[in-house]
Amino acid sequence: MRKGRLLNTVVLLVILAMVVPTLLAACGAKPTPTAPSPYVAKPSPTPEPTKPPEPTPTPVTVVLKIMDNWGLQADAKGPPLHSIFEDFMAAYPYIKIEEEVFTDVEIPTKVETAFLAKEEPDLIFQNLYGPSLDWIKDGLTVDVTALAKTWGLYDTFKPDALLQWTDDQGRLQGFPLEGFTWPMWYNSAIFKAAGAEIPKTVDELIAASQKIKAAGFEPIVTGGSDWQGQWDFYYFLAAQIPNDELKTLFKQGGWGQSPNVANAVKMFVQMRDGGAFPKDVEGMQFDTMNQKFFEGKAAMMHGGSWSFSEVPEALRKDIVLGGFPLPAGSPHQKPIWVAGYIGKAIWITRNGSEKLDAVEKFVKFFFQSKMIARFVEQAGMTSPLKDTPVDETKLNELFVQSIKISNTVENVEVPDLYVPTKIFEDFLKVANEAFLPGVTAEKIISSLDTVYKGLQ
Repeated sequence: MRKGRLLNTVVLLVILAMVVPTLLAACGAKPTPTAPSPYVAKPSPTPEPTKPPEPTPTPVTVVLKIMDNWGLQADAKGPPLHSIFEDFMAAYPYIKIEEEVFTDVEIPTKVETAFLAKEEPDLIFQNLYGPSLDWIKDGLTVDVTALAKTWGLYDTFKPDALLQWTDDQGRLQGFPLEGFTWPMWYNSAIFKAAGAEIPKTVDELIAASQKIKAAGFEPIVTGGSDWQGQWDFYYFLAAQIPNDELKTLFKQGGWGQSPNVANAVKMFVQMRDGGAFPKDVEGMQFDTMNQKFFEGKAAMMHGGSWSFSEVPEALRKDIVLGGFPLPAGSPHQKPIWVAGYIGKAIWITRNGSEKLDAVEKFVKFFFQSKMIARFVEQAGMTSPLKDTPVDETKLNELFVQSIKISNTVENVEVPDLYVPTKIFEDFLKVANEAFLPGVTAEKIISSLDTVYKGLQ
C-alpha cells in the first residue's frame, strides 16, 4: 500500500517537473537556473603550438679533388673507376668527388704547376717514374707508410707491390694500385699466312719479319714518336744487358764504355734499317700502333695488359702472348718481358693531408677486394692485393693467357725507377730519335752519354 502511494507521488512530481517550466515559459517567466554540477568538465585551455623538432645537423660537405687519366673514354679502367666513385659518394653523401682528367704524361706538369699555387688535387692516380720520383722530397706528396699501417691496409698488399713503391729511404710513396704485364703480342693468323714461326730468338725474328713483309703485312708496330717507342727501344737494350748493369746505366750512365750497350744498339739499328718497323714508325704513336695491330695489319707489338679489354673479339683467338726474343749471347735464359706494380698508385698530396678523415674513408673504401676485383674483371688489371676474389668467367682470355705464360718469361728492368728526374725528359728524347732513319748506333750511344753529362 505504501509502495503504491510512493510510486504515484514520484510519477506526479516527474510530470510537474516537466510541465511547470513549459507553463512558466509560456507566461514569460524565467526558470531559476540550477547550479552547475561540480562534476562537469571545464573546457581545456587552448594548447600552445608545439615547436618543430630541431633538425639533424647536416655534415659539412668535403670535396675530394682527384686527378687521373683513367677517366679518358679510351681507357678500360674508366668504367670501374667511376662506378667506385659513385658507390663511395652514395655511402658518404657528405663527401663529394671532383675529378680532373689528363693523360698520364700531362699529369706531372699539371700537378707541379698547381702545387706552386697551392691548388694541387688531394689525390693523384699516377705512375711511378721520372718526375713523380721527387714528389715526396719536394713536399708535393706525403709518405703513406704509417697511414697504410694505421688504416689496416699495409699487410693486404703483395710484398712486391710494396717493395716497388717504397723508395730508398723506406718511404711508401703511394698506395699501390695498378699491376700490369707487358708481353709481346703475336698475331698467329698473320704468321700462318706468311709461312713463319713465332720467334724465340732475334735471328728467328729477323727471318720472320722478312716473310711477313713479303706477305703484305707490317712485322712490328710501335709508337716511334712517343712513350711506346721509348720503351720498345729499351727492350732491345734489356735483351742484351744484364739487369744489374742496366740498372747502373739507368742511374748514372756510362753507355759508351759498355760492350753490351754497343751490341744492343747495333742490333736495334739493324732491325730498324732492315724493315722490321713501318716506314713511318718515327711519326707513329701508341694509338696508331694499337689500330694497326687490331685491324690485322701488323704481326707483332709490345702491348701492355691495359689494352687487353680493347682487342676486337674476332682477333682475340689469334693472339699469342710471349716474351721478347733473345739475341745470341743474351744474359737471359728466357724471352723477356716487363711486369710489376708501378703502373699506378693513389698518392696523397699536401692538400690531401689536410683532409685525412675523408681521404681515409675513400682509400679504405677503394681498396676493398670487391672494388679492386672490378678492375681485374673489367680491365685485365693485375691486382696489388694478396687476396682478390674474382669471377673467373668474367676474366679476359688474354689476361688469363698472360698469367699462364708468366713462368715462361724473365722480367727485366725499365728506366722508370732509376733514371734521375733531372735528365729524364732528355733521356726519353734519345730513345725517340733512335727511330729516325739514318741515325747511327754510334750517334745514339753518344747522345745517351751526353744526356748524363747533365748530372755533373
